[in-house]
Amino acid sequence: MKFKTELSILDQYATGILPKSLFFFLGIILLSISSKISIPFYPVPMTLQTFVVYFIAASMGMVGFYSTVSYVLLGLMGLPIFAAGGGLGYIMSPTFGFLYGMVLSSLFIAYFSKHLFNKNIIKLTLAIVIGAVITFVCGVTHLASFIGLEKAFAAGFLPFMYSEFLKIALAILTSYLLIKKN
Repeated sequence: MKFKTELSILDQYATGILPKSLFFFLGIILLSISSKISIPFYPVPMTLQTFVVYFIAASMGMVGFYSTVSYVLLGLMGLPIFAAGGGLGYIMSPTFGFLYGMVLSSLFIAYFSKHLFNKNIIKLTLAIVIGAVITFVCGVTHLASFIGLEKAFAAGFLPFMYSEFLKIALAILTSYLLIKKN
C-alpha cells in the first residue's frame, strides 16, 4: 500500500468533517486536562501540556494546531483552562510565552507532520524536538522580560529539562506507533 505523503496521521484514520471535528474538540479537552495535571514549580508549573501539544500536532496535523490555537483563545476569553486559570490578563503573566510558544510549536510540527508518512522516525523526532525548542525559546524569552534571561533560563528551562526529554520521547513513540500501524 502506497501512502499519500501530504496527509497527516489523522487523515489516514478519519475522513470527513465530523470525525475531524471530534478530534479537534478532543485536542482542546486533552490540553485542558493536561494543564490541570501539574507539579507546582515557580514561576512555571510543570504540566503535561507540551506532551499533548507535540502529540496532537504530530498525529492530527493542522487539526492539532487548530485545537492548540482554540485552547489558548478559549483560555484568554476567560475559561479557567490554563494551569493557573484564564482570562485576558494572562497575557501579562510570566508564563504566557510558553502558551504562545506551544501555538507556534504546534504549527511547525503540524506543517511537517504531513510529510511523515514515509515512516522516518528521524524526521518525526526532528519535527518534535524543534517544536520543543520553539516552545521553550518563546517561554524563556517571555519570562526573561520579567526576571532577566539568566534567571528565566534557570527557572523556566533547567528544572524541566529531564521531564521535557521524557515528554518528547513519549510524543515521538506514540506518534510513530500510529504511523507504523498504517
